[in-house]
Amino acid sequence: MSSGPIQNTLTISQSEFGQLSNGENALLFTLSNDNGVQIKISNYGGIIVSLETLDKNNRSADIVLGYDTVQDYEQDPYYLGAIIGRFAGRIDQGSLIIDDESYQLSINNSDNQLHGGFKALNKQLWHAETENSKDKVSLILHHTSPDGDNGFPGNVEFKVIYSLNQQNQLIVKYFANTDKTTPINLTQHSYFNLAGHSSGDIYQHLVQLNADYFLPMDERIYPTGEVRKVTGSAQDFTQPELLGKNINGDDEQVRIAKGFDNYWLNNQDVIDGDNYSAMAFEPDSGRRLTMYSDQPCLILYTANYIDGSQVGKEQCRYQKHSAFCFEPQRMANKNTGANINNTILHPERPFYSKTRFIFSSE
Repeated sequence: MSSGPIQNTLTISQSEFGQLSNGENALLFTLSNDNGVQIKISNYGGIIVSLETLDKNNRSADIVLGYDTVQDYEQDPYYLGAIIGRFAGRIDQGSLIIDDESYQLSINNSDNQLHGGFKALNKQLWHAETENSKDKVSLILHHTSPDGDNGFPGNVEFKVIYSLNQQNQLIVKYFANTDKTTPINLTQHSYFNLAGHSSGDIYQHLVQLNADYFLPMDERIYPTGEVRKVTGSAQDFTQPELLGKNINGDDEQVRIAKGFDNYWLNNQDVIDGDNYSAMAFEPDSGRRLTMYSDQPCLILYTANYIDGSQVGKEQCRYQKHSAFCFEPQRMANKNTGANINNTILHPERPFYSKTRFIFSSE
């Protein structure tokens, strides 16, 4: 006897996530599908707080690093799970020249500006809306960054849409409009451990990057200007490679970064496409993460500076190399290497970017 049509139970719900130090209240949104994927995202920083998926034995685990309270995220130095901007990455001396005009940005990391400066997009309370359709559930976040914010020119209106569908795809779309020429380089900074957020190091993860070239860094962790083939180097992930094979080795780039932290240049520099960019697989759980992005480069970062000083979810003290980040962005490409001019946004040409994270197990 037929049990009738299968119910589509894509859902999105809202709950309180605590009070910020300025008295504002943060919210937590839970996106769920029929296949055991449950993603919790806060409107504070657009942070992915948890991301649960099933392993090969249908056991659920949370596969992103994070904290239990929004107050912990206010103090977080690692950008766990957050939207990064206005500018992902370091700007040396906070010095910026656009159309022959000089700008001094805020300095929040030694002698540079990192990830947009103080109280950047990752420390803002975004306006949130939800949308539920037959095919997906979406969280729509809005934030306006005023002219002069952390030294950047232009009023910029940001919108980020997180969507979950029944194909176990988390789709992240980024939008930005400016009234003055300004650099925009956005990414998502989730730290993944496919064995579970508290499972220790990521040395058994296999990673593949669709990149034949990468950008070497100098001792200050800035690109040298060289565009180098990955062939024969520790940066060669053209075939699935164990992260643990070279992460503590004597490769110069690994030594400088204390792990992996370079720009890899995607093999297709197609801004409007949807190109295979990266994959990670954890054999014990059978979990696989596949990422598609329209951006020309990505950073593979292996939590090189996490040191156990922060207490994460479930009282876990995360350690060095306990997770990895796939950070697609527009800072670098094969023609110009890393150049801030790659990121310049003009008032007449709005910013758009799309990334798909696909979760599976086998």
